Amino acid sequence: MVVIKKRSNVIPVDFGEFQLEFAANDKNILNMQEVGKKLQKEGQKVADTEDEKAFDALQVMVKESWVGLFDEEAYNKVYAYSDESTVDTMVYLLETISGVVDEWEKRNNGDALKKYLGD
Repeated sequence: MVVIKKRSNVIPVDFGEFQLEFAANDKNILNMQEVGKKLQKEGQKVADTEDEKAFDALQVMVKESWVGLFDEEAYNKVYAYSDESTVDTMVYLLETISGVVDEWEKRNNGDALKKYLGD
């Protein structure tokens, strides 16, 4: 008999004081990549301007990104962890995105699949 062990697609994100869990399914991975690109672009706009409206828009976008990828409770925890700094909350989001994508790529290494399929 062949026994198949179910793989977990949950990637933990450890902040030391608390831990978030990212469900690395197809939809969430694609969404995370898009959020990362959008944040980098908008973050550069804020860095290039002192316009208060741009900063307000960044605050909204950072919150929406956290809520979209995790939930509002996760956003609230990270925002509190950052001492209520939108910029730091954005940096943590970018670090989270980068780390989750790296971990996902390690877990889904195409070379390992080719080895088993004899490609």
